[in-house]
Amino acid sequence: MENNMHLDIYEDRSVLHNHGKVTVFEEGTQSQETNERYRKITECLEAGYLDEVIINLSPVDYEDLADEKRIKLKALVDGITSEVGRALVGLTVLQLTIKSIVPEQNIRLHKGSNFHSLFSWKNGLSMRTIDRKYNTPFLRKHDLLSLNRDGVFMTRSLAENYPYSSLYKAKMRGPFKEWVEIVDEIELDSIPGKCGLCYLLTLLKNRTDTFKKLTEKAINLAKAQKVYTLENAQQLLQNFFNSTNYSARAFEVVVHSFLQAMIECDYLEFNLIPISQMRSANKKHGNIGDVELTDNNEIIESWDCKYGKPYLRDELEELKDKLMHHEGVKTAGFLVDSEIDLRKDIVQRTQDIGDMFGINIKLMTFKEWVEFKTKKLNEKEKNLLGAKWLLATVESFGQKRPEIAPIDEPCDNWIEDLIMILET
Repeated sequence: MENNMHLDIYEDRSVLHNHGKVTVFEEGTQSQETNERYRKITECLEAGYLDEVIINLSPVDYEDLADEKRIKLKALVDGITSEVGRALVGLTVLQLTIKSIVPEQNIRLHKGSNFHSLFSWKNGLSMRTIDRKYNTPFLRKHDLLSLNRDGVFMTRSLAENYPYSSLYKAKMRGPFKEWVEIVDEIELDSIPGKCGLCYLLTLLKNRTDTFKKLTEKAINLAKAQKVYTLENAQQLLQNFFNSTNYSARAFEVVVHSFLQAMIECDYLEFNLIPISQMRSANKKHGNIGDVELTDNNEIIESWDCKYGKPYLRDELEELKDKLMHHEGVKTAGFLVDSEIDLRKDIVQRTQDIGDMFGINIKLMTFKEWVEFKTKKLNEKEKNLLGAKWLLATVESFGQKRPEIAPIDEPCDNWIEDLIMILET
């Protein structure tokens, strides 16, 4: 029985047994320590904590969040429909906010009061009050969730006098399973509060009506480009990744979108692996580079994008280590946005590693790579590719290609910068 989750209910407390861990939740008016935590939370929120988080949101804020935790948070957001799911997602934002401000606060306990006449846990917070005053107004203000102005606790099933866990028996519609799993992860600190909050806000930001309208505008501009030439598309996209924020990631997406377009034009016979997250091109994830083609599920061609890194000696050594685990590779290389440093040691090491594995290792600028990949195409074919490349890039950043381009960074600034480039 000890290894099974169960909840013991007593007159003055509840005891949660969660796979060997026992947590006691005492009932009663708020303790002094909890009052202090509540004060700190409300002071931070009053000072605009959540506005500051979303204004300064960047991929760096959650780059260490494990892939399986991202999957759970994304499943929670994907569970939103026109009828269900919004309250659970809004509550998760609140719980992660609380945990990010005061990590020691237990976010299972959603009721707390100084009045003896009201139900309260000694270490619980009045989440309903915090939500109504701060959380829901923030979510409504930024168009992140369509919620009743009275808050997520208008869903009365969230207000039962039991701690939040998988044993919470209130009838719940929507992504309940994902939510309770996330609550467990937050309490186990495997989803750190601030990290999880930033990622969840990013997911919500990328699905707002405002973002959708921006994306549609960018798509229409891409389709309306009058000069459909490969050279034109290349110049536009080069201007984009050189001027936008997080240029290195933008560079990767532009390169990946080029191969998406080649496949759509039927210029490639191989399969394109969906783009990896910005931190995933390593041995742990089985990647060789940022952009990879496969044949019968075996990587045969790989390109690593190195924005602002003309000297590639360390990268060559890393490539050598990765190639030991991939025998089918025929071509591997690095793409750099500017001229490559081709001093003698780089040229020699490139040749040595290529000979070691019997493959072609190429060091190329962005322009050289585009020319290399299109050298067998005629002018008409190149121009068709240019048009599709431009559209593939916009749609990738616009969350329109989730299967091949699952980009989970905040994309609104990238879309805005694409619009500015396309309107010039």
